[in-house]
Amino acid sequence: MRGLVESLLTLTRADEDAPIEVGRHDLGAVAAEAAETAAAGGRVSVQFVPGEHEVMATFDRERILQLATILLDNARKYTPEGGSITLRVMEDDDSVALEVSDTGTGIPEDQLPLVFERFYRADAARTAEGVGLGLSIARQIAVAHGGTLEARSKVGEGSTFTLQLPRQKSGALGQD
Repeated sequence: MRGLVESLLTLTRADEDAPIEVGRHDLGAVAAEAAETAAAGGRVSVQFVPGEHEVMATFDRERILQLATILLDNARKYTPEGGSITLRVMEDDDSVALEVSDTGTGIPEDQLPLVFERFYRADAARTAEGVGLGLSIARQIAVAHGGTLEARSKVGEGSTFTLQLPRQKSGALGQD
C-alpha cells in the first residue's frame, strides 16, 4: 500500500508540473549506481556497459536515478532466473541515452504502446509485484526533461527500454 501511495504522489507531482532540480551530471555514474543496486538480488545477471568517458548532460540526478531503477526493476521482474540485463549509456552531439535490455519474457507487439499507461498490465501473468505505475512515472520523468522513453520487445526474447535526453536542457527547465 505504501508503494502505491508513493507512486500516486509522484504522478500527481508530475501532473502539477513540480519543478525539477537540474544540474550537470554524468549519466554513466547514475547508471552505474542503479546497476549496482539492481545486481544485489543475484537472481539475474546485471551488466553495466559504461561509455568510453563521462557522459555529461543537464538533468535532475535523483529523478533520472529513479527512472533507471524503475527500468531495472521491471527487467528483473520479467527476466527468468539465469537471464541477463544490460544497462548502457550512449551519446551523440545533441543527446545522451540510457538503455536497459533484458532477456526476459518480452511484450506482445500489440500491447507495447500501452505499457506506459497508468495501471496497465500486459497480461494476467504480469501480476508479480507492483501496481502498474512504474513505467508511467518513468515516462513522465523523461518528458519533464524534454526527453523520450521508448520500448522495443519480442516475445520470448526480451525487451529494450531507451531513455533519450537532450544534452543541454531548454529554458523550460531553468537552463539555457
